[in-house]
Amino acid sequence: MTRKAIIRCALSVVLAGYLVFAVGASQDMAALDKVTGVEIRITGNDHTGRNFVTVDGISSELTDMPSDTTPVSHIDLRGIERRLGDVVNIETARVTCSQTGRIHIDVVPMIPVARVFSSDGSSSYYINRAGKRLTADARYHVDVPVVTGDLGHNSKIDAVDLLPLMQHIASDSLLNSLTTSLKVTATGDVLLIPSIRGHVVNLGDPRDDNTADKFQRLITMYRKVLPIKGWLYYDTISVKFSGQVVATKAKKRATPQIAEKELVDPEGETLDNMLTTDAASGDNTPAIAKKK
Repeated sequence: MTRKAIIRCALSVVLAGYLVFAVGASQDMAALDKVTGVEIRITGNDHTGRNFVTVDGISSELTDMPSDTTPVSHIDLRGIERRLGDVVNIETARVTCSQTGRIHIDVVPMIPVARVFSSDGSSSYYINRAGKRLTADARYHVDVPVVTGDLGHNSKIDAVDLLPLMQHIASDSLLNSLTTSLKVTATGDVLLIPSIRGHVVNLGDPRDDNTADKFQRLITMYRKVLPIKGWLYYDTISVKFSGQVVATKAKKRATPQIAEKELVDPEGETLDNMLTTDAASGDNTPAIAKKK
């Protein structure tokens, strides 16, 4: 073995010994470190969710908060996270400890996507995107779409079945402003009650995978047909059937805003191509014919 190899081997042994000593020493020092304070922060981008959580409320949930006499090594950070995660009005919680011994608790309040009323209207609760429920309380009011109708274990549709639909509505500013409430029928169809008065929209089964297409057909109806026929011409617009918009004429027909002979849409289709359903005649022709 050469002299250089011997020196390298000796240095390696010394370095390994130092690392063992340093790790042990740092662990002993960490065990002696005390908690220097606790900071609770309400985070998240949705400011409406802040109505559900306060700093004082979180402090009251953690009755055994660490004090400045508690060693940092005795703090169960993940345990605190789990306890806060079980609180109904908290979406998520993250607990960390800084190098100075300060405990940071970052909490995201529950972000509701809808308020669900019982079938008899006697009680209600908020529901978030993960299906977590919070009983409605006068202290926690958030302006979100309302869900009513036949819901529960004995119904065809439960509140969690509506989550993909509600998330789609919440993610689109136009649809969000359009939707005032959702009603589940005994047959399992979902009726959207829009902010535009005079009609309801039948979305069909909320569990299918063509929600985006349904709303695209509805928006097309709003842009191309209703400005022509009149906003009170139909009382029900159904997009539950794939590739169709089926509209039922209101009992008392409203006068069209413009004479039909003058109507031409921006793409050059005349009103004759916008076929509608007359409930009295039983004609089930789609309200918007698919382009070929």
